[in-house]
Amino acid sequence: MEQSQLLELIRTLQPSETEHIRYFARLPFFNNGRMKSLVVPLLDIFLSHSWDDSRQIFTKSQVFEILFPGQEFIEGKLEKVMVEALRVIRSSLLALYYFRPENEFCQIFDFSEVIRIRGLDVRYLQQLAKLQKMQEESLYMNVTFYFQQFLLENAIHEKESLYNQVKGDLNVPKVLQALESHYHLYRLSLLNRFLLQQKVANIEIADSLKSILEDSKLPERYLEGAPSIKITYMIFTFLRKIRPEPSDARSLFDLLILYEKKLDSESLKEYYTYLRNICVLILILSPEHEEINFTLHDLYKDNLNRGYLHYEGRIHPSRYLAISENAARVNKYEWALDFIEKHKHQLIGENETQDIYRLNLANYQFGIQQFSDCLDNCQISPPLRPSLTTCSMENA
Repeated sequence: MEQSQLLELIRTLQPSETEHIRYFARLPFFNNGRMKSLVVPLLDIFLSHSWDDSRQIFTKSQVFEILFPGQEFIEGKLEKVMVEALRVIRSSLLALYYFRPENEFCQIFDFSEVIRIRGLDVRYLQQLAKLQKMQEESLYMNVTFYFQQFLLENAIHEKESLYNQVKGDLNVPKVLQALESHYHLYRLSLLNRFLLQQKVANIEIADSLKSILEDSKLPERYLEGAPSIKITYMIFTFLRKIRPEPSDARSLFDLLILYEKKLDSESLKEYYTYLRNICVLILILSPEHEEINFTLHDLYKDNLNRGYLHYEGRIHPSRYLAISENAARVNKYEWALDFIEKHKHQLIGENETQDIYRLNLANYQFGIQQFSDCLDNCQISPPLRPSLTTCSMENA
């Protein structure tokens, strides 16, 4: 029973979300199914349960007895209530997600459409003006910005087309410019992910994709005044090379420093990941450029302090391994051990025997020639045991 979609979702809820769901369940608009009178009692049972206590495990018959006291158990009856309860939770979480502060543009845009179809043209134009001001005051021109700009310019186009005075360009040029800016940035982002994956996994490039990669010359007008497009395109040109060069890493680093204040944290996090991976590619493909190890170590330390190496407070195993391996290469063993110990409880997917942590510790012990301890920590499952001398790539 605990494998049901409803209970899997409930176990992920935060206290504030739980209270929000309790409130939604009491609103007829959201709780309007045939079993609506039983949804609130069922949610009270599940939302009040201590899911962290492994000794308290629910069975269907136990829940059925609480919900239908004195009635004979009927297969499928409880599931019908659970389906309606899941619908309430879904509506509640969707509302919480939609009304996040960072989703304000979409909220105003959608409400402007509500106003438009009600014939409130003056108010509709006011909403579009408000959206335009939001875009003009936006600090960061990323993928989200360009998509929102396309939505706005297209809405203006639709409005001008409806009231066509047979003059002007109907805002078509601005729609196309916004559409192409979003298209080029998003397209390049996908191509960069593929190129990096292709270098790591050595996958075959399909003929259809080869032509795209060969014809991806970006018009200069999209690079002017658009830092995110310029940086993404630079990454693309470097990843398309058979062997990236140290000067490529330096050029990208300089560009990130130049535009740092014009980029949001998520974009910076992604770009620095590419920079680190380009450094690793240089080391793998051109081992003679050992000085890149020092650049990479400085990047790891800087990005670690800024929170760019974690995802929701946790760190990916390959990244965890890459950071400590690099520290060992530049003889920063004390820093490496401190890092390994400090972040060992933040690993994504770590198991009870701490195989990932032990592998990392074994690498460190190998570097300082504690071979006996190293061998002890190497007694882990084969899939987690790469060469102690390889460069580890990260996930972009």
